[in-house]
Amino acid sequence: GADIAGPLWFFLMVITLFPLSVGPQPQLLARIAPGIIQVAALLASLLALERLFRDDLQDGSLEQLMLLPVPLPAV
Repeated sequence: GADIAGPLWFFLMVITLFPLSVGPQPQLLARIAPGIIQVAALLASLLALERLFRDDLQDGSLEQLMLLPVPLPAV
């Protein structure tokens, strides 16, 4: 619930406020809109990325994975 609200709110703010900074040119906005949406989604997902491994770090699972006798990319 709350974990998704922050990145979603950020995404909505970016795609809402970006056209205000570019100006009221419909042709330009239509041309750059797909890129702006993709960049906003990428940045919003980066906000949630920190929470991806938080529980594993707190319970020691990540440390145990690093102690395995295999290279880290194989884990």
